[in-house]
Amino acid sequence: MDLVTWIALLGAVLAAGISLPQFLLVVRTKTTHGLSLMAWVIAIGTGLGWLNHGIRLGVVNMIWPNLWSLTVAATVLYFLRRNGRYSRLTALLPGFALAAVLIGMDYVVGSAAFGITMAVPQVFGMLRQALALIRSPQVTGVSIMSWVLQVINQVVWMAWAFLIHESGTLICASASLVSAAFVLTWRILRACGLGPIPLGQRANVPVEPV
Repeated sequence: MDLVTWIALLGAVLAAGISLPQFLLVVRTKTTHGLSLMAWVIAIGTGLGWLNHGIRLGVVNMIWPNLWSLTVAATVLYFLRRNGRYSRLTALLPGFALAAVLIGMDYVVGSAAFGITMAVPQVFGMLRQALALIRSPQVTGVSIMSWVLQVINQVVWMAWAFLIHESGTLICASASLVSAAFVLTWRILRACGLGPIPLGQRANVPVEPV
């Protein structure tokens, strides 16, 4: 196999492996402390968008990791919904609506424009997760390893997209790398003992999940 194929395979393995620590943590502990509801709703939408993009391009290393990631996102949303007493409509409908918009855009704009379109919700979702880490009294439901792998994964996808001149993936991965590094930084700070920062939240008002 050539270098591009090896990088594509590594990216696929990392993309699938990113969510495994988070999946195992949530399933084992049943806790969602520090997880952002909105971030995982967005994960459903972007996961379906990337799955469609991979199918349209015929790129296997995009298809099967996103199938697994969607399974993880649905599982995490189940526990978020149960713990936060959210309705199915709140937990699922926005993600499917976002997916419909992203899939539609994939067919009417070029690759670069699609990358920018995908980057916006992905970055927003990561920033919502960072906000949850900053504000939540407890963050034991957020896996550090998943975010370490997320940062590495974005670097690998940037390298792959650069080598094959896939501008959409390159734009999205670059923006996601910065956001993922920001989330990881806050998760490490919280693990090191930094307390929550209310950021305008009223006292005694629960902030989990965001």
